[in-house]
Amino acid sequence: MRVVIACLALVGSQLVLAQPALYKDQVLTIPQGAMMDSTGTTYFESIQLQANDEGNFVLIAADPRGLATVESLEVMVMESLPLQVSVAVAGYTPTPCNELLTPAVFYEDNSFTVALAYSELGPAESCIAVIEPFETTVPLQVEGLTAGTYQVSVNGQQTEFTLQVDN
Repeated sequence: MRVVIACLALVGSQLVLAQPALYKDQVLTIPQGAMMDSTGTTYFESIQLQANDEGNFVLIAADPRGLATVESLEVMVMESLPLQVSVAVAGYTPTPCNELLTPAVFYEDNSFTVALAYSELGPAESCIAVIEPFETTVPLQVEGLTAGTYQVSVNGQQTEFTLQVDN
């Protein structure tokens, strides 16, 4: 099992304020993160890891978040040097009150996996139960990749793209 911390980035035209991880009283608090293992991808907020006597961290709390439903993907390769690649994603969240969270992007073995999660409603919040469509763009880090075909998966939907030249 492998845990990867999501990096905060600019997504579309929304400005995302990066909140750093905080270590205090032997507890490391990480605002957002994602885990990818053989069973799939899971997204978390408010991750807390406690340092033990051996110098390792033990998970003590994490709030799982739901993954948005993805209906379509389109990979865009910008003809610049170095090449820039992003994936346009369209889908929906369960209600208009949910917001997309910062995407977590994993890369391994010519495959990009994106976890696109949404915020949860607070305990005192209520919202009309109707799906909310969204469109967003997620940049993929392709600098240093060689020419070839690459797979992209966003919340289970898959597509591919080809780099014609080394980047």
